[in-house]
Amino acid sequence: MKRICDRLAGAIVRRSGHKDADTEVVSYGLQCALGTVVEFVFIIAAAALLGMIREVLVISAMFVAVRLVAGGVHFSTYTGCLVSSVLIIISGGFIAQFTFGLPGAFGSLYLAAGSLFTIYTVVRYSPRENPNRPINEKEYHRFRMMSFGIIGIILTLLLLDLLFKGFTLWYHYSLVTGLLLEGFTLTDTGYRLIKFIEDKLDKRRCSR
Repeated sequence: MKRICDRLAGAIVRRSGHKDADTEVVSYGLQCALGTVVEFVFIIAAAALLGMIREVLVISAMFVAVRLVAGGVHFSTYTGCLVSSVLIIISGGFIAQFTFGLPGAFGSLYLAAGSLFTIYTVVRYSPRENPNRPINEKEYHRFRMMSFGIIGIILTLLLLDLLFKGFTLWYHYSLVTGLLLEGFTLTDTGYRLIKFIEDKLDKRRCSR
């Protein structure tokens, strides 16, 4: 991905006529954009094969909406990021389908526990930076307030929907699952898990 974006960035800079343009900056922007598109394509393809597109779309929307302002752990390599993104979202799809099938009391307990866990992690950890995206003091306060606002709006709408409809639907479980997964990536346990997986992958690459 980096090699492809480096070549595209070089061509863009040459054709732009701006000799002082930073090719590395252009390449990084392309990597972010193209990388996200590729990840989404893989996620949707896997969801289609497993029959969970609607759940995955809601989970992805909630996960990304909070992650943009709250941050969270990232893999340091694109391959690791791609694989982890697909696995996390697809796992969320299975969780949403499973919890939707639980008896009423247990399903309600999941929604309540997932919502409270997300509130706790956002209040406790948000925003969390990573080596690829450091956060300065001004951004910290802005992102923190935005995290509170987004979580507040989402959960308020969820509660109102439950009150007016009087019963739980599949998208309630998908919504909470997306928030729950993002909340986990904010925690110290989430960071340690990703670091553990990265270390194992690095050892396997070095042993080849």
